[in-house]
Amino acid sequence: MVRSARAVFAALVIPGLLAAQQTPRSHTVRPGDTLWDLANQYYSNPFDWRRIWTANQASVTNPNLILPGQVLTIPDVMVDATVTGVLVERGPAAPLPPVRTGPPRTIFYNPVVPQVTGGSAADPNVLAVSRDQVYSAPWLIPLETVPEHWGVVASFATGSGRSETPRSFDRVVIRPRGATLRVGDELRTFRVARTVKDVGDVVRPTGVITITDVGSHGVVGVVTKEYDRISLTDMVGPLPNYPIQAGRMAEAVTRGSAAMVMGFAGLSVLQDLGAIAFLDLGLNGGVAVGDEFVYRNPAAGDSVIEGRLQVVGVTAETASAQIIDIDDAVFQQGVVVHLTRKMR
Repeated sequence: MVRSARAVFAALVIPGLLAAQQTPRSHTVRPGDTLWDLANQYYSNPFDWRRIWTANQASVTNPNLILPGQVLTIPDVMVDATVTGVLVERGPAAPLPPVRTGPPRTIFYNPVVPQVTGGSAADPNVLAVSRDQVYSAPWLIPLETVPEHWGVVASFATGSGRSETPRSFDRVVIRPRGATLRVGDELRTFRVARTVKDVGDVVRPTGVITITDVGSHGVVGVVTKEYDRISLTDMVGPLPNYPIQAGRMAEAVTRGSAAMVMGFAGLSVLQDLGAIAFLDLGLNGGVAVGDEFVYRNPAAGDSVIEGRLQVVGVTAETASAQIIDIDDAVFQQGVVVHLTRKMR
């Protein structure tokens, strides 16, 4: 077995040294490492990737570009050194992350630098993000939690039921859950669709129901929109705020916020145009519907944009962003994107 530098050092220290010295933990970057992986390894929370980036910004200006052999400081993780001539690290040694290779080139690859610009505010009829994009955008909730909801779709109303599941213009009975529903209220239907490992559960909207009747017999509504197949067990809740005004577009900003891609709404291995990515910044981080984030190629000196995301949904802590431009399979869990256009 090859002796590590740590083992050699342990053999050379003066025997009998009793006083322990605490030093910050360091990590030598291996091929495939990302700040997302390292935060999960050392803090058991990949969302803490900014702690490592902030502590190493003198040598890591682009969080997407950490190089094999580079030594990073891991803040708030200490090592007990030189105890009776032996190096002792607190806790068991963390497993090394698996070595990953970059994605293969896809049909979307184009060696020409894309010239992507935002829309023009000169056209008063243009919407930066459509109403249906916002209403149909999946969102993230904490693992093993139930989405906030006002009730569930309980059954078909009398005279409805052209199929086993509600379709457009079908009338359904809503079983309220502590909410006061009124005629004319519009409710979004949704359900938990899948889990992004170690990140959260994906809630997928399925449609919109408009309340048509409220009485002693129950609450009845009609399906006015279908985004997916609505089920008789789907939850219902209020429609999200739609803040977009016609003619208003995102405007260029400098030094925009950095956000990390935590995962995706779908199961595809390679993400395509239209796919929804989840970012670890939301309303509390100043993100709004219509904002645009880009991925810059670190190998090209941060000058080449290879992908663009547009925010179509926000919660307090996260954002749902749609891929609107892509040259290659650049969007993966753990990559960092930067805000370049902001809704005003």
